[in-house]
Amino acid sequence: TMRPELNRQTWEFDYKLLAKALSAKTRKSSAPPVGPEQVDTLKNYDLAIDKLQSQIDKAYKSFAGQKPEKSLVKKERLEREHYRGFIDFMNKGINSSLAQLPEADKALYRDLKFYVWDKPTKDGIEGAQPLKPNGAGVLGFEADELDNLFWSPPAEGDQKIAIPVEVKGNWPEFVLQAATYARCMFSASPLRQFVPVIGYKHNEHSLRFLVFHRGGCTSSEPLDLDEPDGQEGFIHLLVSILTWRTRADAGFPAWCNDAQICLPRRKAGDSSPLTVDIDRILHYSVCVRGRAPRVFRIRVPASVPGEETLAGKLVPATQTGVRRSARIQAAKEKAISKTSGTGSLLNPTQTVSGNAKKKASGKDDDAVSSIVISRVRALADKVENVKQSIDWSPSDPLNLKGGDSAVAKFCWVRGRGPNNVFIEPLLLSDCSGMFGVPKHLYSFRAYHKAGCPTTNHPFLPASDKVNSSRWALWGETSELPEQRSLLGHALAFVGHSLVSAKDLPSLVLAIVHAHTGYYNMCQNDYQHRDLSIGNVLMVDEPIKTRRFDIPNPNETQREILELCRKLDINDQCTGFVIDGDMAVTWKSYFTEEHVGTKSGTSEFMSSMLLNPLNKNYMHSPVDDYYSFYFLTQWACAFRDLSPEDKPKDPQHIQQLQSYLAGHVNDREAATTIINDNHLQAEEYGAFLVQAQSFLQKWKSTLVSLGKEWQAIDASKRCNAKSFRDIADRGFLSFLRVVAELKLL
Repeated sequence: TMRPELNRQTWEFDYKLLAKALSAKTRKSSAPPVGPEQVDTLKNYDLAIDKLQSQIDKAYKSFAGQKPEKSLVKKERLEREHYRGFIDFMNKGINSSLAQLPEADKALYRDLKFYVWDKPTKDGIEGAQPLKPNGAGVLGFEADELDNLFWSPPAEGDQKIAIPVEVKGNWPEFVLQAATYARCMFSASPLRQFVPVIGYKHNEHSLRFLVFHRGGCTSSEPLDLDEPDGQEGFIHLLVSILTWRTRADAGFPAWCNDAQICLPRRKAGDSSPLTVDIDRILHYSVCVRGRAPRVFRIRVPASVPGEETLAGKLVPATQTGVRRSARIQAAKEKAISKTSGTGSLLNPTQTVSGNAKKKASGKDDDAVSSIVISRVRALADKVENVKQSIDWSPSDPLNLKGGDSAVAKFCWVRGRGPNNVFIEPLLLSDCSGMFGVPKHLYSFRAYHKAGCPTTNHPFLPASDKVNSSRWALWGETSELPEQRSLLGHALAFVGHSLVSAKDLPSLVLAIVHAHTGYYNMCQNDYQHRDLSIGNVLMVDEPIKTRRFDIPNPNETQREILELCRKLDINDQCTGFVIDGDMAVTWKSYFTEEHVGTKSGTSEFMSSMLLNPLNKNYMHSPVDDYYSFYFLTQWACAFRDLSPEDKPKDPQHIQQLQSYLAGHVNDREAATTIINDNHLQAEEYGAFLVQAQSFLQKWKSTLVSLGKEWQAIDASKRCNAKSFRDIADRGFLSFLRVVAELKLL
């Protein structure tokens, strides 16, 4: 899992440069403002480490005087025999550094101590193998041995990993193992900027500090711990993390503690904070490198901020991989819906029981408990009002007031095109409140502390140092660094998963309305490109939106408008397309360089997109219309059935579900079953049987649409006009199916 995720985004700094990147920092008053799409550099900051060279020298002298290398056992000894000596070596380094650090009592990691562990942690990623870090740095614990260890402790008194430690005989294997630890660390604190991991190559007595971030991994060069230079570099890096005074210095957002968020006010001139409670987690992707979207339903307290905070634990909707999440997510939704009654929306006062998890995953999960975020522990870290940069907002903003619910989404994004433009906030702003698109309040660049944009830029090489900074663990590459920034979006919309539709008409209505939202995006020259079960939501009671219309319609569009009139598509909407971090704008898409990168969630991508032989394939609206079909097929198959609708023999529907969540060939097999077989309610449930004719007719029109698109010469397809035309025809063909079958 981790190797394709990291791919070749691994970089190597000398220890002094990495120490600067890790150091506590404040923005220089003379530093120019950094625009939304610009690269931030360390030159813009005063770095605490730069003022501590004399203390570093003294700490190293004290450390070296203890002959710490004698703690290290001989290189040829077995890996396990190295743990104790290496941990002793590191603790001597910490103690020597703290003894020389001015105001050491104010250091965030003043109580850092390393321990040998080498046992499974008490929690982890659900569905993954239990992890056994060889050692761990923990805070505020004084004993000879640890008796428990968590990535995210559920209760006071349990020990939390601050820095994982791993001992290995080769660096490539170490990096992949360390990445699994970083994945857990990010799961425990999803909005953090970076994760440190310390590695020791025992057969060389060499050490690396690794920093995992949303663009990959950056390491110090290997430090030979038998040599003075290596020991000095080790102390230098330890001092860099001891410069942290606040959680924000360590890369944690001061404005969010995973129970509350301190959002910026949208109203001009209003600098007072708006502290909201996190009500539910709507979407959560477990990964190291990637966008790592995290979507909350938030609630504005009716009176005093924080007064109505919710009790209990937040249970992450665990997903694996970057946009490979639905495979585990959907299987779990069935179990989750039994406890929360809301499909993919999780009630923070409830947890998924061990039995429910066992049923969802198909196996006993006793080996490791799923990482949860304790609300009680989270609230111990008070959120702060940090000035954010609201760079995108619609012309008619909607302000939140006491008692309101909304959605807050956070995502690590990359810019597109030669100007490195962020597309999603532009899409949300330009399409705000259109039929099928949620109302956009604003989007902002996150700052984890005042003056410090939350990016991975400090851990990436400068443009003139890219080639010399590559750490080619798995072969040479010419890939450029992935510069990512954390963006926040506030949306005045709350919905739930399609799998919780009460009946087929309500599901079809939501799909029709969401189709209309997608089409509205196309009218504004945006293409979503990641339609999935998590990105199309529904509501039970219609939400008033802008009335659907097409300015200056052509013949095809006039028929679209007439069918929409017959289907009563007006300004009352129940289905919405959310998210947009994979979107493109047709204004620049066709002039950008295309290197074969494909976007989407694999379970819902078209076969043409998933075909590895289709190099430099341009994702068209036809592919998105196929995604609509696949996510609807998914919703029908995974819908939680009432007792009277359940099949008497569930083996058939369970097999179908496993096919849908499997490889593309498995999904095609499931699609064939739905389209070619005569389904029986006793085997597949009443809901899917009822939906079968709709899915069959719809799939047939998609096949025809695809053939029509492929018949156009490739050189004539790749332009905005052709994409708009096929978007028209695809939407029209879908509306005809719905109207013909009289489903609404």
